Amino acid sequence: MRELLSDLIVGMAREDDDFIVLSGDHGYTLFDAIRAERPRQFLNVGVMEQAMVGIAAGLCRQGYKPLVYGLAAFVPIRVLEQIKLDVCYPGLPITFIGDGAGLVYSTLGVSHQCGEDLAALRALPRMRIYSPCGDAELRACWKDLQRHDGPRYLRIGKSDRVPGTAAVPTTAAPYFTHSAPGSRCCLVAHGSMVGIATEAGRRLQTPVLSVPRVKPLSQEDCAVLEGFRDLIVLEEHVRAGGLASTLAETLCERGGAIPRIRVIALEEKFAEHCGSYQYALSEHGMADDQIMVRVASLLES
Repeated sequence: MRELLSDLIVGMAREDDDFIVLSGDHGYTLFDAIRAERPRQFLNVGVMEQAMVGIAAGLCRQGYKPLVYGLAAFVPIRVLEQIKLDVCYPGLPITFIGDGAGLVYSTLGVSHQCGEDLAALRALPRMRIYSPCGDAELRACWKDLQRHDGPRYLRIGKSDRVPGTAAVPTTAAPYFTHSAPGSRCCLVAHGSMVGIATEAGRRLQTPVLSVPRVKPLSQEDCAVLEGFRDLIVLEEHVRAGGLASTLAETLCERGGAIPRIRVIALEEKFAEHCGSYQYALSEHGMADDQIMVRVASLLES
């Protein structure tokens, strides 16, 4: 997914001389192509993320089209106030990319892990939020966010957990990566959890819904969940303020029969040790084998 992201960024730079990328001294290989081909459209601001957002806002007001990149622990978390006041308040069309969301940077500890970015940004007016799981969803999200005349956030998590599915989304709307006619339960996931959710759905004959665009999530988007009695939401994010919260709020507003929602998400705690990605997930009961057991248990109950 990072290779495709690099291609999309370079393609945008070729199409529009006003497009400019700002990085907080991260993403070195990701930006090799644009630095080589369009060096005037790439700016390494350095380790000063708050100023980077202010610079992007100033450039945007002068007619440029900025993309601001950082690790999710820094963009958006470290710069939340600047995003709120410099970008969301005036409604500037700036793209933010938070790379390594969730527990991807497991070996670097709490300072580089981020399971609260969706909750932080969902509360900000005018902000759109995307969480693609692979190349097809990234393409759809990229097209969708370019049509939005306002701030937008692209969440990039672990990029090697893509589901093998015949379904190829052409929009950022929810779609089924696996279907199982007759099931009264549905697995719902976004980003890095879609792959393991799809694997679980195949093994346990349960449909799986991927949600690439987390905000806005409309009542029409949720119409695909009609008829399900139970939903199991999987997300590499804390329970509060993530996809599960969004679904619950939207379904309640929609009215009608509301399914029971059960959540497999990051626990409200910090990492105790450093280790592999799967080890970091295991501290939250979310390693691949643990998820399989938990989903099977929930389906049985």
